[in-house]
Amino acid sequence: MGAFGALLRKDLRLELRAGETVLTLIGLSILILVAIVFAFNPVGGAQDAATAAGALWVAMIFAGTAGATQALAAERENGCLRALLVSPLDRALLFFAKMTADLVFIAVGQTVAVIILVLFFNLDFDRRLAAMALPLALGIIGFAALTTLLAGIAGRLRAGALLLPLLAVPLFVPALIAGVKASALALAGAPLADRLIWFKILVAFDVLFTSAGYMLFESVVTEG
Repeated sequence: MGAFGALLRKDLRLELRAGETVLTLIGLSILILVAIVFAFNPVGGAQDAATAAGALWVAMIFAGTAGATQALAAERENGCLRALLVSPLDRALLFFAKMTADLVFIAVGQTVAVIILVLFFNLDFDRRLAAMALPLALGIIGFAALTTLLAGIAGRLRAGALLLPLLAVPLFVPALIAGVKASALALAGAPLADRLIWFKILVAFDVLFTSAGYMLFESVVTEG
C-alpha cells in the first residue's frame, strides 16, 4: 500500500502542477453539454430530465477518453514505466494507482459538469440530484477501470490516442445504458426499487473490468 500511495501521490501532484488532464475533461464536458443544450433547447420537465442524464454520461465518455491516456503517457515518455515494470512493484498496484488517479480526474470533471448541467437544464438542487450520485459514481469507477486497461494497450500503438475511443465506447455501452436509465429515473423521482436492476448492471460492469485490469494489466503494458 505504500507503493500504491506513492504512485497515486505522484500522479496527483503532477496534475496539480500542470492541470492538463482535469482542464481537458472540464473543457470537453462543457462543450458537449453546450452543444446538447443548443440541440434540444431544454425548458424543464421529465423529458428534459432524461435528456440531461444522457448528456451527462455522453460528456463523461468523450471527455474521459480524451484524458485517459495521460496517466500512462508521462510514464512512457520519460522511461519511467519501464523502470516500474522491472522493479519488484506488484503490477496490480500499478494498475490500481493509475485507475484511481484516472477516477479522481474524471470525478472532478464530472462534478463541474453536474453543476453546468443543473444550470443549463433548469434542474433543482434537491434529493433527486443527490440520488443521481450513486449511478454516476458506479459509472466513473467502471469507466476508469476500462480506460486504464485500454490505455495500456493504446499507449503501445502509433495511433493509440485515436484508437482508445473506438475501443472504449463499444465496451462501455452496457454501463452507459444502465447509467443513463438509472440517472433519468433518479431525476424523475422514481423509487429505489425501480433503479435496482440498473445498479446491478453497473456493479457487474465494475467488477468485470476491475478484475480484468487486475489480471491483464501486466500483459498489456509489458513491451515485447
